[in-house]
Amino acid sequence: MIHIYTDKYQQEILDAASRLEGLVDILEVLPIASIDDRFQYIIVDKDTIQTALPWSNEEPPVLFRWHAYNINDLISIVLSKLGYEEEALNLTSNELLKEEIKSRIQLKNPDKLRTLSHVGEDYIALHNRAVINHYSGHFHNGIGPDVLYKEAIALAPSDEHKAFTAKQFAVLLMDQGAFAEAEALLRKYEATALSDQAKSHLNLDLIQILMTSASFRATQQQLEETKKLLWDTLQYFEQKEIFWAVATLYSQASEIANYEQSYAEALGYINKTVDIYQEQGFPEFLASAYMQKGTVLYSWAQDGNPQFYQPAIDTYQEALKFFDKQSFPHIYIEIQHYMAVIYAEMPADEKKKAMWAAFSATSFKECLDFYKRQDSKYEYAMVANNYANALLKYPPTKTGDNIEKAVGYHMEALEIRTPDEFPEERAHSILNYLEACWRAHNINKTMERARYRDMIAKAKEIKSLTSNQELISQAQGHLDQLNSLAISILRD
Repeated sequence: MIHIYTDKYQQEILDAASRLEGLVDILEVLPIASIDDRFQYIIVDKDTIQTALPWSNEEPPVLFRWHAYNINDLISIVLSKLGYEEEALNLTSNELLKEEIKSRIQLKNPDKLRTLSHVGEDYIALHNRAVINHYSGHFHNGIGPDVLYKEAIALAPSDEHKAFTAKQFAVLLMDQGAFAEAEALLRKYEATALSDQAKSHLNLDLIQILMTSASFRATQQQLEETKKLLWDTLQYFEQKEIFWAVATLYSQASEIANYEQSYAEALGYINKTVDIYQEQGFPEFLASAYMQKGTVLYSWAQDGNPQFYQPAIDTYQEALKFFDKQSFPHIYIEIQHYMAVIYAEMPADEKKKAMWAAFSATSFKECLDFYKRQDSKYEYAMVANNYANALLKYPPTKTGDNIEKAVGYHMEALEIRTPDEFPEERAHSILNYLEACWRAHNINKTMERARYRDMIAKAKEIKSLTSNQELISQAQGHLDQLNSLAISILRD
């Protein structure tokens, strides 16, 4: 829905917009502070067409200038905002407006238009060119979007416009992994005179930066600041009933609560996210919410509450209804990995334990086959390490030796997790490997000595891999135990 606020030309606009009935409302001009910013809106005032900054995600972040009133230009802007860019382009003869509509076409369909005339070097032209370069990758004269964003911000007519362009620039910086720069850019506008709408949308991105970079975990003070920012922002979007943003914020609140081990609170928040996505009809987001809910339940189960293992499995099964193997193979395999680990850890009687172990092994093998085919060494090593740990928890089988299989998979993980590439992961893998070796059966004295010497070497290696004192202490514990056996093992 688009609101058009006007105190002139009302009948002319009504007549022209009659074919857009149900998509456009014609309203009396109001003070800006009274306008309902939940909707896209256009103001026709003082013989100009004034378009609002598109803060929401409902349309591309391409800007329109304030154009002199012309009924065809107004309807062209309306059509463009509704997604009918080709029709909008054919209706107007305004070259600047054509350029803006072409920019929207270029952004939505990078292969639709290969060249733009790039009329003007004002704020609007620079902002739109930066957005196109950023999202479509079509550079103009070799100039990157970062340069254009900076030039646009310098020419922006107000703090509101500067902040809007900075928001797009921050997304670019996040895509590049420059989270500290993105955070600094957005914080620059915290103290400026922005509308509540602008501040809240900037805060959405700032919270995402803090969550993605995990800087909120650095100190308790930063954690509390992040929580306050989140709740202040949530109030605005709840009041405005902007549900996608509310759901996003509850999801982030759940992540923080899970980090703080407040599992009941985390589950409550992610349940609110699930409810919103179900009620509003966002199936693609609902699947991700189910995955997060499964993670919360699994974390709660691991923290001494085994009754939540089965609900975690059930929740991941719900996610698999959306993330099927054919359409979303990577996410499907990620869920299989979670389920494989949970099946291995679920407490049960002997009969069920064997069944859970079979489910677990099947999922692990599917993951290993997938990552081997994809040549994803890091992921393969992670799954191999976890499968080895799971094998030690399975009940004994009539055929095969789970413990020797575990040692073998740990060795595969260690071949990939080299000291230079993955030192911390290698340290963890070595400790897991040592645990498996203690339980392994050595078929003769020669094998026993070889394994003993290898265990000594691996335990000593940990000190060169990490400064984590807990890991070093565990390694020393293994060394002490190994040294106490030295005489009995190494004597002829």
